[in-house]
Amino acid sequence: MAYDITHCWGANCPLQDTCLRCTTVIGGRQDFFGSSPFNKMTGDCEHYWDDRPSEEKISQLAYQLWEHSGCQHGNAVAHWLAARLQLIENLRNS
Repeated sequence: MAYDITHCWGANCPLQDTCLRCTTVIGGRQDFFGSSPFNKMTGDCEHYWDDRPSEEKISQLAYQLWEHSGCQHGNAVAHWLAARLQLIENLRNS
């Protein structure tokens, strides 16, 4: 992951499982928030960074996977799930 983002420990944060600041692989020297930026009063975080890929990106990659598999019908869900997982892993480990 790029060194120019501030990471979060995610302690007691309900958003930590889908926030890129918590889920990304930490490589080398990184900056972290001193305390969790999650606001318990409002129930949100101004620094939240959604690590889930957009539906459009998933769709595009699923189509490419379908083409790569020989355009065989009947595997749409498998291609969709594989595309989603691949994009999430790419984002978290880049």
